[in-house]
Amino acid sequence: MKQFLKWLALFMLLPVAIFVITLYSADGRTDPYYLRFTTPPQSSLIVGTSRAAQGIQPHVLDSMLNANGRAVKSFNYSFAIGYSNYGAPYYESIKKKMDPAAQNGVFIVAVDPWSVAGDLATVRAGIPEYEWTFLRTLNNVNMSPNVEYLMEEYDKPLLNILVPDPRKVDDRLLLHEDGWLETNLDLSPSTVTERTAKKVKEYRDTRLNSSAPSPWRLGYLEITVDLLQKHGEVILVRLPVHSSMLVLEDQLMPTFDRTMELLALRKNVKYLSIPVNDREWSFTDGNHLVPSDGAKVTKLIAEELLHP
Repeated sequence: MKQFLKWLALFMLLPVAIFVITLYSADGRTDPYYLRFTTPPQSSLIVGTSRAAQGIQPHVLDSMLNANGRAVKSFNYSFAIGYSNYGAPYYESIKKKMDPAAQNGVFIVAVDPWSVAGDLATVRAGIPEYEWTFLRTLNNVNMSPNVEYLMEEYDKPLLNILVPDPRKVDDRLLLHEDGWLETNLDLSPSTVTERTAKKVKEYRDTRLNSSAPSPWRLGYLEITVDLLQKHGEVILVRLPVHSSMLVLEDQLMPTFDRTMELLALRKNVKYLSIPVNDREWSFTDGNHLVPSDGAKVTKLIAEELLHP
């Protein structure tokens, strides 16, 4: 009987041990979001959509600011269109990620027309959008390992973390512990051209025709600035895109830059709109900067912060 109980205990403990090991094995290749929910509350944040997630690099920003006497440790808390458009879920998640005691932080708020656009029918009806995303449902964004995220939001079997399917391993994306999402894509000219054409077509055929500037989202952008201003310096940044993408953005919201300038003026913050120049900037798909140019853009932002 004792021998049976020993074996029973072993078989009961084995699944628990595998479960715990799996939780602690999750890392920057688990998915493009997980690690952002495993760090402590932060004192300096980069917020925005996937352009900022891939394009603004905390280690580059911190290096420049620290070398010039500004003690900053920034964290990229940007996600993607559909998740981190400015609105109630993202605002509440940013509040959870902020260290309430933070002072003298630096906050980069990446903006573009898509980030403040809503569903066309909803905007015309004058009602706020209801967004059911993990940013709305995830209660704890500062837990390591983040059991809640892995159990409720991770969209693959947990065993994939411990034993990845070699046929489905994706080495193109790596999420760093500072929140920067590094891409490793084929950057041959023909591939980039094809990828850019596909991305522009997607935005033209789907997003542009179904979107409109949303007063509700613009309002949440404004109160997001209010929230972050309590903890330090805020700068609004419009990252560059390929000229063919800019054409669509100008159709969606021709007054975007002016709207951001007025917001910046009201809130007494800076607005940096980085000019579009296809000869100066390189993109993986017309929408996201390649890593080397992300570093260049981050340096431009740091220089703006260092020179009032």
